[in-house]
Amino acid sequence: MRSRVLGMAAGAALLAGVAGTGAQADTIRVQSTTDTVDAGLVAGLLQPAYMTAQPGDALQYTAVGTGKALTNAEAGLADVVITHAPSLEAQFVSAGFSLEPAGRAIFYSDYVIVGPPSDPAHVLTADPHDAVGALEAIAAAGGASAADFVSRGDNSGTNVQEQIMWGLTGTVTLQTAFNAGTDTTRSEPGSGGAIPAWYHRTTKGQAANVLEADACPTSTYPSGACYTITDRGTFNKLVNAGTVTRLKILSEHNSAGARGGQNLLINPFSAYIVNPAGPLPGGSPAPNVAAATRFLDFLTSPAFQAAVDTFPTTTDPAFHADAFPAVSLAPPLPPTALAGSALTIQATLTNKLPGSPPINGMPVQLQQSTDGGRTYANLGAPVNTNAAGAVALTTTLAGTTSFRLSTPRFQTLSPDTQDLGVVSVAPPTVTPPPVTTPTAKDKTPPRITATRLTARTFSFTISEAGAVRVTIARRITTHVRKGTRVTTRVIYKTVRTFTFKVGRAGRLTGTSKQRLPAGTYRVAVRATDLAGNLSTRTVHPHIKSR
Repeated sequence: MRSRVLGMAAGAALLAGVAGTGAQADTIRVQSTTDTVDAGLVAGLLQPAYMTAQPGDALQYTAVGTGKALTNAEAGLADVVITHAPSLEAQFVSAGFSLEPAGRAIFYSDYVIVGPPSDPAHVLTADPHDAVGALEAIAAAGGASAADFVSRGDNSGTNVQEQIMWGLTGTVTLQTAFNAGTDTTRSEPGSGGAIPAWYHRTTKGQAANVLEADACPTSTYPSGACYTITDRGTFNKLVNAGTVTRLKILSEHNSAGARGGQNLLINPFSAYIVNPAGPLPGGSPAPNVAAATRFLDFLTSPAFQAAVDTFPTTTDPAFHADAFPAVSLAPPLPPTALAGSALTIQATLTNKLPGSPPINGMPVQLQQSTDGGRTYANLGAPVNTNAAGAVALTTTLAGTTSFRLSTPRFQTLSPDTQDLGVVSVAPPTVTPPPVTTPTAKDKTPPRITATRLTARTFSFTISEAGAVRVTIARRITTHVRKGTRVTTRVIYKTVRTFTFKVGRAGRLTGTSKQRLPAGTYRVAVRATDLAGNLSTRTVHPHIKSR
């Protein structure tokens, strides 16, 4: 029950954070890597959250390898592309197919090398944090007919990264990868166009390729010991579902001293809007830039980015959000200061994607609020970060002040504002407080109207901002016998309870993956506005059986 309540609360938070007008109604064609689908992100979070935020839109989501996704986009079959192969994406941008000069960073995951627990290549003992060494060990075992390697071989992001890793080996006979084109950094085992008997191309998607390696039929893989590379989120989902039972992670988290460095296994994902003025084939539908922009703004919104970091769990998320820079202060803001004193805020901004260079030249705007965070104003002009990603901003304190930094779209990063904290300033003792005429306190409670409940959703309309608590209880009728007398007893059992903040008046909708069973319910909505006025509304809807 707790996980379902948290899921509904997260959906409500996304709705509050990125809800649209509802007036748009477009079908958005998304060509995407299979990883996002196979790891469960699309069905488990992305699609339902976007449908809540933009109920008029429809996502036409096509999951293929990165190379195929980009090819399809170049053929006029997409409004948006989500991929994870920087070298292929660079070609897409340079050819003029991207509307924006760089893709938008949305999240990243990491790759793992998996194989049988028997591990005839001895990867786990010799190379648990050296992916290139692991490939060399697998190749050696393959040459001795003791192992097979199952490659996607489909020009996907995973396939491209695998080929880059083969290119770093030193003991394997290599040739330019068959699907690399002119990219000399991509290699595969073999020579003269022939691949060794232990190396296999399946041309399958991420999950299907892992399932093939898990099955490892000896009719195709004579050693019966199959290894492959995959993203962690997909592998965890397959293991948790019980569909992969014969593979385990053998090499992960590259060490700093390993060939390729500690970020070799990092797997960055980016999103692109297809350029309607690009070299698309004649007769293809023009990309819907407005709808595509709306979708990418959703992917890079603070609410969705926060949800990514907790999916499917906070302890083991499939992906890590990286649309915005991380901000650190050194020293931290002082909790208190004297009125009239100067305050210098020293901040360092870093790209959350591991291995990224310092953020040099990003304009950073310091903003302040002296009314408890209700309104903010710019303090001076923006200041650019230096070569280390650092910036120093100075102001004079007149009273208790909340500070935040505002950053624009910069390279692959999206616009954002990040709170820095509050510095409390005591009023000067020599100056009496100004005499003001007290204003009448707001005594009007918020209005709660149009409360609805279905098997999967609830909704209501609230007249102003405030805090809301919703309790959903199911009516249960029991019969108690005392001697020859039967007494009917009606109780209500709580099945859903959650609270959240409402930023403005409007209609709120919450959703749940699990249907409520048929029956009579009591929905109690308790709302407290910013002035402390309380209002409640209780309805008793009935859900019919399907």
